[in-house]
Amino acid sequence: MGVAGDTIGYSKGSLRYDPEGVAQCVAFDRNRILLDWVGNGKRVLEVGCSTGFMSRLMVERNCIVTGIEVDAEAAQRARRYCEKVHVLDLNGFDWIKDIHENAFDVVLLGDVLEHLVDPARVLDQIDDVLSTNGYLVISLPNIVHWETRLKVLMGKFDYQAWGTLDHTHLRFFTLTNARELIESAGYRIIRFHPTFGGRMSGYARPVWRLLARSMPGLFAYQFLFEARK
Repeated sequence: MGVAGDTIGYSKGSLRYDPEGVAQCVAFDRNRILLDWVGNGKRVLEVGCSTGFMSRLMVERNCIVTGIEVDAEAAQRARRYCEKVHVLDLNGFDWIKDIHENAFDVVLLGDVLEHLVDPARVLDQIDDVLSTNGYLVISLPNIVHWETRLKVLMGKFDYQAWGTLDHTHLRFFTLTNARELIESAGYRIIRFHPTFGGRMSGYARPVWRLLARSMPGLFAYQFLFEARK
């Protein structure tokens, strides 16, 4: 996810995740892939919808979107696009009671699980709101991306306002434990896609794409999964 400018404000609000202008949807972009996996005309629960910048794009694809957002100010903005937005903290045990059972074709968790105390419990709870053939679309940051490895090698582990070292991250994922998290909650991974990113990714994009695909543990900036019960 992006943020306007490079200032580190260490805000806990979700407004910092809203990209400037329209969310980019070019061929290799993470948002484009997530949207394609969600599909058209679906009933979608977007968990961590922020200001609704992804919700808007899904609505343009004839989806009916319900949002969940912990930040009330961001949730108010997301209501411009979502049919309904629940202001809920997923770290609470009973958040799921406000969501209708078997109501959604897709649950989108775009860079959400790393912010949770117990992401496995949340994945288990989400099963109740999926329709019979429903599925999850998940994005997780790669903590062992080459840039982070280089920083650690140099003795640095500095939190940031956003990105793989976002100061609100409670969990850190490699490809191995990301898969384990999803599968241990009873889901089967149907599709996997490593996306590239970082400071150098604006150059020679096809090369970075090839590296991310061939060595995702080192060169993937984020891991994307489609998973079904």
